[in-house]
Amino acid sequence: MLITLDKDIKNLHGIFEPYFSVQYLNSNDISKENLKDSVALIIRSTRKYGAETLLGTNVKFIGTVTSGFEHINTEFCEGNGIFWVTAHGSNAKSVAEYISAALVEISKKTCKPLNELTLGIIGIGAVGGEVKKEAESLGMQLLLSDPPKNLNENIFEADIITLHVPLEKNGKYPTYYLINENFFQKIKRGAWLINTARGAVCNSGALKQALQSRYLGGAIIDVWENEPDIDESLLPLIEIATPHIAGHNAEAKINAANILINSIGDYFNIKELKNKALPLPQNLNNGIYSIRKDSSDFRKEPKKFTEIRNNYKRIYNH
Repeated sequence: MLITLDKDIKNLHGIFEPYFSVQYLNSNDISKENLKDSVALIIRSTRKYGAETLLGTNVKFIGTVTSGFEHINTEFCEGNGIFWVTAHGSNAKSVAEYISAALVEISKKTCKPLNELTLGIIGIGAVGGEVKKEAESLGMQLLLSDPPKNLNENIFEADIITLHVPLEKNGKYPTYYLINENFFQKIKRGAWLINTARGAVCNSGALKQALQSRYLGGAIIDVWENEPDIDESLLPLIEIATPHIAGHNAEAKINAANILINSIGDYFNIKELKNKALPLPQNLNNGIYSIRKDSSDFRKEPKKFTEIRNNYKRIYNH
């Protein structure tokens, strides 16, 4: 049996060879022709996967090492007998650590201690739950809102609002452009926005207008509309800008790899893979994380969004 892997998922190199034939491809080279004989495909979120890639192939399993799944045409997969799985929750602690660093920077910028600020969390899933724990440990007051239950009106009273929802364009509870001009008109003047969810959860044009008018106090943005081809005119307005790396610490990558290994083991009934777990790096404690340095590095070469993200390494304790 043949498995195809995105070659940039380094933690999975050499894992499946005892049980499968394996081909490693650049994401742009993964095509219907190259997948013709593959029974499984393991990917990142760098492009879309649907009928144009999968129809007529032998693929029965598709797994992504990301928490989100908007790059997978799940409707096509389910209609064509293709099992799909994500690494949901694998990066929750990593994102929460990024948010903690962001909150400290906002505290410094506003000259207000965190225990005097209120954090509004939109999306209380795996990541939002970890962010809640971090904020509680910092002594912050919390306002919680889960979009499937509709936005709670009290969320607009928060000093800082952080987003932790999947990107859903359709369905019962869409989150596409959840943060729009109407949203910004409702928030407290001077409030801050943090987005580590997905770029299109927030309307870039509305964000730009809210920052230019100074109605929004500031923004910390890790995810962008149309990334990697982002609107660079936004960068001067953003307090901290990073290239989709909030969930990219070493532990998160190992967690994601293990979820995919176990999922392959479960689907193909391979006992050794069902129970396999890659060890965490031994040098997790590498000092205090500098979110400002990540922002500075990205601003120097924003056109290298993908290269910076692919080569990004962050190792530190939580």
